Amino acid sequence: MIFLLLFSYVILCDFFPLYDFPPNVCAPAHNPEKSKDDNGNQLITNHESNINKTVPYGFQKHNQPALLEWILAIWIFTLFCEEIRQFSSLEAKTTCNKIIEYFSVFWNQLDVLAIILFYVGFVLRFVPIAECYCAARIILSVDLTIWFIRSLDIFAAVKRLGPKLVMIGVMTNDLMFFMLILTVFISGFGVSSYSLIYGTEEFTWNLPRKIINLAYWQIFGELNALETFETSYNANGHAVFILLVAYMALVSILLVNLLIAMFSNTFDRLQNDTDCIWKFQRYSLICEYRSRPSLPPPFILFSHLWRLTLYTLSLCPKSAWLQDAYSGHTNRTKYKITLDKKDTAIIEAAEDLIGDEVYCNHVKSSRTVSENDIQSPLETMVKKVRTFENRMQTISDQIDGLSSMVREHIKVSERRRLDHDISSDKACNNSDQLERRSRGESLLGDCRSQFNTRHQSNGGSDEQQSSIINVILSRKT
Repeated sequence: MIFLLLFSYVILCDFFPLYDFPPNVCAPAHNPEKSKDDNGNQLITNHESNINKTVPYGFQKHNQPALLEWILAIWIFTLFCEEIRQFSSLEAKTTCNKIIEYFSVFWNQLDVLAIILFYVGFVLRFVPIAECYCAARIILSVDLTIWFIRSLDIFAAVKRLGPKLVMIGVMTNDLMFFMLILTVFISGFGVSSYSLIYGTEEFTWNLPRKIINLAYWQIFGELNALETFETSYNANGHAVFILLVAYMALVSILLVNLLIAMFSNTFDRLQNDTDCIWKFQRYSLICEYRSRPSLPPPFILFSHLWRLTLYTLSLCPKSAWLQDAYSGHTNRTKYKITLDKKDTAIIEAAEDLIGDEVYCNHVKSSRTVSENDIQSPLETMVKKVRTFENRMQTISDQIDGLSSMVREHIKVSERRRLDHDISSDKACNNSDQLERRSRGESLLGDCRSQFNTRHQSNGGSDEQQSSIINVILSRKT
């Protein structure tokens, strides 16, 4: 912040030429009030001091740059040294890879551009040519704008503002493609309308600016061009009127609303990931400032001198203490893994899962393939669990079926065994009965034979014979 205030003060109030230049060569865009003295010389009136000076305040000659300007140059030199340290500390194997890795960061690009522009403008102001002084002022003014944009990096640590920087970057890319389309409409309407309003003119380098002024500011409601032909009812006036109506309908209604829709889409797409974006930004910012020296610019120069001193002294092979001090100074910003293998494996598995999820969302958002063919790791895991449950249910049903079949088989075998036992018992009973009958019949036959024999020998009565027969029959039953 102090650097930006100092730079702003120098470019506004303390940037004077080192040689005598005519004021009209590099005059301000807004001319002050002019008057003439008695001899007809042009004077510039200073209302604050009420003193008329023949030379404007901003063109008063100074023998050397101001002290604040030298301080500003030294300050930016310390920033240049810090950029060299960052470039040298990259762990790429080749210089080409280091350059690619360094310029892959947007803020590094701004740093290099801002430093180069400052020293180009600082050198040009020493050239004794009025155009060079004017160019130096322009370059330094643009450079100040870049440094202000560079200061947005400090908002990356703020949770509410950090993701907005990413949105601004993505929206800027959208705006670049939109401006290509808008340039076609501006050129088409501006050239045709300017030729119909002003006719044929001699070519000058101011002509493109006049055409852009005529067409570009119509988008924002500045209809000053309408005043030039609103009372013209000839053929050219009608043609310009029709062109203006079509231009305002296409640009102000269609294209501007298209740009708003693109910005809304970008905002909605990034708003859901603001927490992750802020965490990554904060981590990157912490890593960057952890690797930097402790002192801020311009006092960072002392840290660089101390580092250079340690490096020079460490080259001495006899000084082991200095070598250890330099290695400790260079390795103080390196990270060390203090986790065991189990925790490391868990973290790597979680990172792989999150990486797959991010890649899946990226592919879905880019719509390179059908969304039905893409499944996130969580969806894949849920699908596998459901498939496993279905398989377990099928196996359980099969086991139940087998158990019921086994029970039926056991019941059938028991029934068969019981039927076999019953049939065998019946057969045994029938055989016993037959045996008893046969025995009874044989006994009856023996009794009858004995009776007949006795009857013939003793001549017994019929009553005795009948009683004996009844006894035998009762035993038989």
